[in-house]
Amino acid sequence: MQHPDDSEEPLPDRLPPEMLRSLSHIEPVRALGPIAAEWLMIAGAIAVSELWWNPVLYVLVLMFIAARQHALLIIGHDASHFTLLPDRRWNDWIADLILFWPGFLSVGTYRFFHRDHHRYLATERDGNRVLWRTHDAAGVQTREWTYPKSRAALAATLFGKLCLLRGCLWVVKGTLAMLARPEFRRSSWWYVLARTSYYAAIAALLTGLGLGQDFLLYWLLPFCSWHVVIAHVRVICEHSALASTATPYHLTRTTLPRWWERLLVLPRNIGYHHEHHWYPGVPFYHLPALHALLVRETRFGSTGEIQPSMMAALRACTRPPSRRPLFEGQAAE
Repeated sequence: MQHPDDSEEPLPDRLPPEMLRSLSHIEPVRALGPIAAEWLMIAGAIAVSELWWNPVLYVLVLMFIAARQHALLIIGHDASHFTLLPDRRWNDWIADLILFWPGFLSVGTYRFFHRDHHRYLATERDGNRVLWRTHDAAGVQTREWTYPKSRAALAATLFGKLCLLRGCLWVVKGTLAMLARPEFRRSSWWYVLARTSYYAAIAALLTGLGLGQDFLLYWLLPFCSWHVVIAHVRVICEHSALASTATPYHLTRTTLPRWWERLLVLPRNIGYHHEHHWYPGVPFYHLPALHALLVRETRFGSTGEIQPSMMAALRACTRPPSRRPLFEGQAAE
């Protein structure tokens, strides 16, 4: 059961193909249903805020909408591995239209970096060294991504993501990326025209209906503030300050979030990150079953790092290290 995004390094404890076959089966309804649910929750949150306007309520709605934006991109992440829909053409277009383009990204841009993150995890070719700027040009880990760090330093890092600057950069860079490299626009200017027309049509509709302020309050501000914070938290939980001493279990952490953590930070099974890295062809809705199988059938349960909550994972990233990291660049997602 090979997948084009499998790690270039051989992995131990591989499950036999017959165990993976059913878990790798793509079920469109189980993907499209959650997408519809996320959009409906966004609409409902906006309606609640408009009906009972209150500054405190608006802050809660902003956080909730940002979490839903994050969830949509998490589902879009599946599309980058061609596990959203069986037909790859529809997989990409549906992902762009209702998941990535609203989040100022494209499936092609994300796939370009994320595929190398899977293939070359924690090496100089890891795609997240560019996407998340975990290392400088000389290959040295940046201060921002050096873990473990003090709780005060972590809090200051996350608080800095609320300033809107990082989010605004994501909007501009993500949108303009389609003009930068042919692989981002599928080597076709028709793709650029389609995406530009998409944004132009939305802008015209919002202007015509007088919803410009609502777009700012209920889409741009959540995206540029809380969404940036929780995306950063997710990446920290995935690859920072791992305690395992067994190669290659020392590269990725699985986090089993509590209900409120699933709702606000780690949605749609994204916490099963070790499982996803080893088997990127398994859709997000099958990851809990894959987790149970790996714990039962392999050394993962005794050797891998499994944290019982997001807060536990963050505490693991803020405790003083008990030993030197096994390799430089441990915090690269």
